[in-house]
Amino acid sequence: MLSFKRDHPDADYRDVKRVANHHDRESPVLFSRDEDVYLADIDDVQRRQDEVVRGAFDGVLEGGETVVALGCGWGYNLGVLAAAYPETRFVGGEPTENGVALARELFADHDRVRVEPFDFFDDRWRLLEQVDGRVVLFTRGSLTALPTAEPVVSETLPEHLDRVTAGVHLEHVYELHPGETLLGLLRREYTRLRDYNTDLLSALEETPALDVTTVTYDVAGGNPLHPLSEVHWEPT
Repeated sequence: MLSFKRDHPDADYRDVKRVANHHDRESPVLFSRDEDVYLADIDDVQRRQDEVVRGAFDGVLEGGETVVALGCGWGYNLGVLAAAYPETRFVGGEPTENGVALARELFADHDRVRVEPFDFFDDRWRLLEQVDGRVVLFTRGSLTALPTAEPVVSETLPEHLDRVTAGVHLEHVYELHPGETLLGLLRREYTRLRDYNTDLLSALEETPALDVTTVTYDVAGGNPLHPLSEVHWEPT
């Protein structure tokens, strides 16, 4: 995607996402919502996923905050959110060099969006420490590949809650997959085969510094075997 952007300097984040979506797939594609699975056009699926990202912040942002997105990739969701919430700043942290480089090219002229290098396994998250004012913490699908969520959630995160007013996660939550339905069992097995973590929700709920306020299962499944669920928390 970085080479596409450099070959097409006028392309914005939506153009890059459209190319990525159509690179190895053709419509219709499978999509899930509320444990229903159906076929949909690729671009329609993206619109629905964007609605979920925007909607996750309804009632959370008052204006003047900074949303810090950990593991933000090349920043597509930051672009979606910045367009929807013009009074909010967005800072992304991304482990990969290419992700940071592409984000910086895409948002070079955007004064409310920036992306910096970041690693979940750092002892201190300097990205958060460098943000002034109120912070809303956000992740979308970036916690999945951690072998376990527990150390990050229960040890590192609480060290950075002095200015965090809320947490919003759109993540793959193993604990929510029902064990009595075929779809739920398939989703559990998919997680195990891919060696994704299975303890995100329990880690959040068992961390004394956090109060999990809402949990909504299967809000968007671009991969119906690995859907996103929405989790909100506040510092205690």
